[in-house]
Amino acid sequence: MEPPRLLVLVLATGLAVASAARADEPPAHVVLAGAASDTLAYGLDRVLPVAISELARNDWTIQRTDSTGHACRLVTRWKPLKHVLARFFLDGVMARCVVDFEPVRDGRTLVTIQGGLASRGDLEASPAFPAAQATYRRAAERWLEGVQGALASQDRQASRP
Repeated sequence: MEPPRLLVLVLATGLAVASAARADEPPAHVVLAGAASDTLAYGLDRVLPVAISELARNDWTIQRTDSTGHACRLVTRWKPLKHVLARFFLDGVMARCVVDFEPVRDGRTLVTIQGGLASRGDLEASPAFPAAQATYRRAAERWLEGVQGALASQDRQASRP
């Protein structure tokens, strides 16, 4: 039996896929953080390995991959939020990413990255919460720009004589 294409792409990039049984459990209070979405002018077969590489470059580890029909989803493990002030004001704040890929017409791919934040305390009640959300939203936008830039760089290298 042939392994699912998504799993083959994940393994081919060298990015570790953590077992769900071993994944750290997030703190009790989880909220949605920033999101970013863009339709890229590339097919899923080109976008997915680059997206995985960009996640790895940003120290994310994939916990789970899901594929249904033509769309797929990557879910990262929880990790401490890097923003120093957010970590200081938000007790034990952790972050994760959920990235959805959906092929659309003309060989393009809709990519949506949605963040989650978790903490032992009530995140929404903290005065630092809006800053944490804005930080995560900017990080999601930068990640998408990184994916787009890496794909464009591949195109430039391929067109060189």
